[in-house]
Amino acid sequence: MKRLLFILLASGIVITGAAQTLTQNYMKQIPALPRDSCNISRNSVEDFKSRVEALKEKLDQEIESIKEAVDSQMESNAGKAQENMMKQMSQMYGISNEDMDKMKNAKTMSAADKQAMANKMMQQQANMSIDEAKNLAKMSEAGKQAYAEAYATEAMATAKNDPGQAARNNYASNLYQTNVAQQEAYSKLNEINNRIADLYAPVNNDPERQRILDRIDDMNKKRYSMMGILSDGEAQIMDSLTNRIRDEKIAYCNKYTPLYRASLRKHLQIVKTSLPDYQRFGEISAETTKGQTGIDQPEAGKELASLEAISEYLQALKDAYKFKLHYPEDY
Repeated sequence: MKRLLFILLASGIVITGAAQTLTQNYMKQIPALPRDSCNISRNSVEDFKSRVEALKEKLDQEIESIKEAVDSQMESNAGKAQENMMKQMSQMYGISNEDMDKMKNAKTMSAADKQAMANKMMQQQANMSIDEAKNLAKMSEAGKQAYAEAYATEAMATAKNDPGQAARNNYASNLYQTNVAQQEAYSKLNEINNRIADLYAPVNNDPERQRILDRIDDMNKKRYSMMGILSDGEAQIMDSLTNRIRDEKIAYCNKYTPLYRASLRKHLQIVKTSLPDYQRFGEISAETTKGQTGIDQPEAGKELASLEAISEYLQALKDAYKFKLHYPEDY
């Protein structure tokens, strides 16, 4: 009994490990921030930065590999995609096989034939010609409302008497709903990206930060201009400049590094809590692509949004100590 229990537990561990997503795997590998901020040594900073860079490089290669797999899947099924898209047009617009063949050879169609085909598609789908659609665009809002009500009544009657039209309307509705879902998912990702960008704006755009750097730069220029043989008085001035530069650099780090670290912590938390949104975007994008082309996307393709979000966090994490300008061991 104990042996059986052990085997079942071991099997569960294996299954869990196999089911772990790439996103979960990379989330676990993200280096934690060292405890020290401005008291950290140059070697420790370089070690931390190299670990973050190595992970980001590995992740970016993974992302590129997934994108290539997605592209390859699409390219190798280009014929199937075209066939499915033509079939969908046939379903949506009620186009005959004869007309479909004409569309496949659109390059040989005259302008008049193309216009006639477009009119036919518009008439079958919306029960209006292209000229009528143009006139509709010129109507007043009251006119458009009246037309929409009349069209809805007519469409319901047509669908009731024509199962084929009802099916086409249903197909168009499903396609529209899928596209709306994709747009909503995309908008959610934009909102997340804006929240993340706003985290760093107070530090990056602080005018006082640039003023401190300008003061340090001015003092450095003055100090370098004094290099050479100095009198005692000049040497004292140079030592004073060196101390002031050091103090400015220390104050600069003490002010901005904690703020940046706080932004990093919030950034990582946003990524963690947004993983379902990234996953949703990947799934709806794959669903939309399949609906349009009939092609299934590689499973890893659904993780691209979350993996790219982690890569962007690693880019920010790599600069965790960009405000540290002074290292005592260098002097």
